[in-house]
Amino acid sequence: MSIVRRVGPVLDQAIAAILNRADHGDIVSIKAALNHIRHSAPDLVASNDELIEAIIEAATALGLTVASDADE
Repeated sequence: MSIVRRVGPVLDQAIAAILNRADHGDIVSIKAALNHIRHSAPDLVASNDELIEAIIEAATALGLTVASDADE
């Protein structure tokens, strides 16, 4: 089962809001995506590791490149 499904529709919607703005082949910043998700859904209980995995899974399914900049 994917992380997106385990943590629920709030995460799915937050990730979709970010990734739907990107074009095929764009680069998605993990750090920016995490910040956006935490701001958009402050009550989300998923860990950063769960969020990162869900972002990567969704982004790659859409043909986007992921920048591993979460620790910067």
